[in-house]
Amino acid sequence: MGCRTTEHPDQLVRVVTEPTDSGLRAVVDRDGRLGGRGAWLHPSHECLDSALRRRAFRRAFRAVVDTEAVAPALDALLSTGADPATGRTSADHSRPRTAARAVRPDR
Repeated sequence: MGCRTTEHPDQLVRVVTEPTDSGLRAVVDRDGRLGGRGAWLHPSHECLDSALRRRAFRRAFRAVVDTEAVAPALDALLSTGADPATGRTSADHSRPRTAARAVRPDR
C-alpha cells in the first residue's frame, strides 16, 4: 500500500479498521482474522511513512481513519524477533496463516 509494490500476502502485514467513539482507527491484524476491509503493508517504517504521506489509508478504507496506533503496533511486531508478516518465531510450530487445503479423493 505504501510503496505500491506487489508481494505475496505472507510477506505483508494486514491493517484493518475498528470503530471508536470518534470514528475509525487503523489497527494491525497480526493473525489475519479480523473482519472487514483490509489493507496490506510491508512490515517496515519506510512503507508506513510512504502510505501516510500519500494518504493511502484514507483511499484504502474509503473513510477518514486514525492511524496513530499503526506505528507502535509495527514497532512491537518488529521488536519481538518474530517474522513481521506472520508474527511467528522460528520455534513456533503452530499452524501457518495460509495453510494449503487437503485434497479429498473423489467418492
